Amino acid sequence: MELDALTMPDGTRLDADVCIVGAGPAGLALAREFAGLDASVIIVESGGLTSEREAQALNEGDTLGDAYDGLRSTRHRQVGGSTTLWNTPVENGFGAKYVPLDERDFEEWPFDRSHLLPFYERAQTVCGLGKFAYDGDEWADESRPVLNLPRDLLATRIYQLGRQSAFSQGCVESVRAHNIRLIQHGTVVGLAMDDAGRVTAVRASNPRGHRIDIAPKFVVLACGAIENARLLLVLGGGGRTAPGNTSDWVGRGFMEHPRDYSLRLVPRSRDLFRNAAFYDMHGARGGTIVGGRIALQEHAIRINRIPNASVTLFPRLRKLTALARRLTGRWPESTYGWSRVRHPALAFDGFRLVVNMEQRPNAENRVVLAREKDVLGVPRAALHWHWSEEEQAGLERLRECLSAWLEAAGVGRLVVTRGLRPDPNAHHHAGTTRMHASAQHGVVDADARVHGVENLYVAGASVFPTAGFANPMLTIVALTLRLADHLRQRL
Repeated sequence: MELDALTMPDGTRLDADVCIVGAGPAGLALAREFAGLDASVIIVESGGLTSEREAQALNEGDTLGDAYDGLRSTRHRQVGGSTTLWNTPVENGFGAKYVPLDERDFEEWPFDRSHLLPFYERAQTVCGLGKFAYDGDEWADESRPVLNLPRDLLATRIYQLGRQSAFSQGCVESVRAHNIRLIQHGTVVGLAMDDAGRVTAVRASNPRGHRIDIAPKFVVLACGAIENARLLLVLGGGGRTAPGNTSDWVGRGFMEHPRDYSLRLVPRSRDLFRNAAFYDMHGARGGTIVGGRIALQEHAIRINRIPNASVTLFPRLRKLTALARRLTGRWPESTYGWSRVRHPALAFDGFRLVVNMEQRPNAENRVVLAREKDVLGVPRAALHWHWSEEEQAGLERLRECLSAWLEAAGVGRLVVTRGLRPDPNAHHHAGTTRMHASAQHGVVDADARVHGVENLYVAGASVFPTAGFANPMLTIVALTLRLADHLRQRL
């Protein structure tokens, strides 16, 4: 059932078993698990079914430190959340990349990767993907073999690619069940709590300032790593009295997925364009769309003290080819889809390596409350973000390793632009309400419940203690399904 806060009178009060704040992918995936059950669910979404300037203005905030795109352009308030902005690099709407975290990425989590495997497998269905298989050998065939890489150092793995519609249509349709109410244009401005530390009301406002109060049994914040932290900080006036902030970790540990564009691969042979076709986006068995990638082996990461990373191959257009494309529009872009070019060696002169890498949690990379307030009277968020010299040194070592390993494998010669800083703008916010079994070291426990609050939970990448290199959506959905099971048991 769809409701609109714009039509609700001031002082409206509603009851629900579960109140979900945010109708992005985490909120929708969570509500989907309750569709048709004997449990009442309310989803409160700040935006509407389409993008609206007034809603996006609520994302304004400060950024301090190194250059960053900003809090408005890296977030989106709308039913479907940021998935409504996913790019589609080739036809048929396949634009979302999915991949699980690696085993080593769970070292600071309260459980290991094996615990999350059944939820990863269920997440494949929610995201509209194929089987849970991400090793390159499981998808390669004679027409698209994997490269002969030094397997003690590098591995061929894949991304699976899915459609935006899995969330913007599939999940939205599922939450139109009789027991679920989706409230558009309702911006949560605070929570009411009793002396026992239990949330008694979720307080929302429509753009006209009309107040809507929701009395829930359980509350789940699912509005992104910036907003989840902001709402908790608002409750504590920006200080350590915020829920879950015994450790002073609320808002801290913000992580992005920096991307490095400093490496250019000059092929040893023109045959590389044919031999590397597996690393382009392509249809595989069962209709699954995959794209090969070069991954780092765990012991190579440890020995060389480099960040976990993944390498994607995108061809570089020859200068004359680029000119011809500008004049005629008939040559391909140097992105996914390049392997369908009939004579790629004539169109391209090499590969640009796009390196997606992890950023480790740093307490000084954090979300705080700004002095300025939004139109609803809530302090805006401010992001402190910095790429450290230590992180840059790790990136330089990574460049050196990749150069040596790929050249030794006979793939080609790497040209490195040294000293170049990575691009931090993957828009993969994570880590601001980190998960830890102890309240002294985290904000939420292993069940994603805020420490010290009996009925308040957090969903999304903000609970990641570490984020690896991986696009976070598959792990977000897996954790959300795990949380749904937990809440159903409690109900």
